[in-house]
Amino acid sequence: MPTSFTAVLVFLVIVVPGLAFELSLRRRSPSRVESPFVESARVVLVGALSTAAATALLIALREIRPGSLPSPTGLLADSARYVTAHPELTAIGLAAELFAATALALLAVGLVRSPTGGGIQSFDDVWYELLYNDVPAGKRPKLVVALKSGGYRVSGFFHSMNTHPEVDRRELVLKSVELFREDQASGDGTWPAVYVRLAIPAREIAWLAVSHAALPPVPAPAGGGAPAPGRPARPGDRLRRFQWQAAAAVLVVEAAVLLLAG
Repeated sequence: MPTSFTAVLVFLVIVVPGLAFELSLRRRSPSRVESPFVESARVVLVGALSTAAATALLIALREIRPGSLPSPTGLLADSARYVTAHPELTAIGLAAELFAATALALLAVGLVRSPTGGGIQSFDDVWYELLYNDVPAGKRPKLVVALKSGGYRVSGFFHSMNTHPEVDRRELVLKSVELFREDQASGDGTWPAVYVRLAIPAREIAWLAVSHAALPPVPAPAGGGAPAPGRPARPGDRLRRFQWQAAAAVLVVEAAVLLLAG
């Protein structure tokens, strides 16, 4: 653990970008079962690389505008004296380093998962190929799943899947679900049964078939009127959608401000 104020600042500058990377990766990828050591190592590694890249970028900017950022030589020679003599410049440098490193870490998420391809490169088994990687733009996988027990078949749009390394311990979640009995006709008024969501343990699946279709529109209420509203838009939805553009914009704006301020 850090034992001085300077060490605390260095610790934060490394950990914050790594945490930003990890949280963004989790939000944009299916959940994974990993040890705390692997997660912590990834946070520290990404944070250290992002901080090193941000430091190189800021040093290059300082070469162009020496008065805009603190002196690396002064900080390395006697950090306490330099901070005391230049508190405002040091604070600007720390904030610039933190913003730049975090923006670079968020940009690095695109190297793990393409923002347009929708694929997950971390996994290469057939489940991920069918349900994530091999999906056309604007479409969602629609599954027909035959269950091992009970003589049921399930049809619905793929919603999510946990990512346990053991296939039998995975679970599928479907939405807009129809449940069929194989020994009964689907038009008798009872079957298929319709559900909003259905979770299926992988160990209960005999086989599944995949097609691609657009999600159906929200149906109108039985008595007429407007369709029921879906999940309301949240302030962070647009930012998450354009995360890479926003992170790149932060870097450009930060560089411009520092150059102009110098």
